[in-house]
Amino acid sequence: MQTEVYFAGGSVGKLDWEADARGVQVDLDCTLCGEGELLRCYGEWASGAVLRIGLPAPEDGRLRLRRRLSRETLKTAGCPAAVPQRVYLAAAPEPPVIRRNPASKAEEIEQTAEPAQAEPLFTVQTGDTVLDALLTEGVVQIEREGDVLRLSCPFASDRPFALAPAFVLCSVRGERAELRWEAKGRSPETVP
Repeated sequence: MQTEVYFAGGSVGKLDWEADARGVQVDLDCTLCGEGELLRCYGEWASGAVLRIGLPAPEDGRLRLRRRLSRETLKTAGCPAAVPQRVYLAAAPEPPVIRRNPASKAEEIEQTAEPAQAEPLFTVQTGDTVLDALLTEGVVQIEREGDVLRLSCPFASDRPFALAPAFVLCSVRGERAELRWEAKGRSPETVP
């Protein structure tokens, strides 16, 4: 089955999504976009589940991605084998768009209103959009050690883990994956 791929609100290409007994074979073909930004392909389902499908690479003047997603990968991410409701390119996952049919206008306003959140005392930023998104979502914990940040998350060898986008920089200690992050030429930013 084929679906549109979006970037910055506009259609930029197509994604072929072929489910079989072993999982799903994906084939993405898009125009080059993002002005040199490292874009990842994400799928979003009606349930609100979001899955990083992969990292497209420039090929013959286009962005291409061919890969297989196993049934286990989809199941662990809470995603069905059915084609995603929305496919998009972005540097980090966007908040899911949950589409409902509200019973009244008041309910619609209530559903679209942003939930009140407690203000954190401070937010540490690495400067990397993907790592900062993981920190904001709360799936990665952070500790400061001078000018170095130590990011960590739960790890099990048989399951996906939150720091997977930076797995080549991670080490495993017990049941946690750790990433020591030091921004070159500047210390991590603290936003009051």
